[in-house]
Amino acid sequence: MKKNLTILFCTSLTLLFLTACSTCRPVLYSNNHYNKVGPKQAEKDIQAAIDMAKIQGLDDASASNKNLAKSASRSVASVGVQSAVGTTSVSGAAGSGISFLIDWMFTKKAPKPLFQKHVELTLRQQGYQILGWK
Repeated sequence: MKKNLTILFCTSLTLLFLTACSTCRPVLYSNNHYNKVGPKQAEKDIQAAIDMAKIQGLDDASASNKNLAKSASRSVASVGVQSAVGTTSVSGAAGSGISFLIDWMFTKKAPKPLFQKHVELTLRQQGYQILGWK
């Protein structure tokens, strides 16, 4: 039983890191510049602005991953303690940990304000108008 739970938890954790987490992206207004370059080029420009912000160290993924690692380690510790004590709620603790991981994986992450401002400024300099983030 304990071995199966460990395998299940490790498999879930692996799937989590293989799946790209969903991050908010800027939504552009279809002004003259957007209409001139088209949606495909606008998406490339958005990605380039995001990449530039990440290169400059403004990416907020490290903070998000730290929070994930802390919560995952708490879940593992909870499962370990409960199995050592011999309680039957080990599957409940494992389920709770997996539930958290699934929620974290599919919830859009809001960018940090400085990261967001950098991306918006880069896009504005190119002629885009940003409506917000979604």
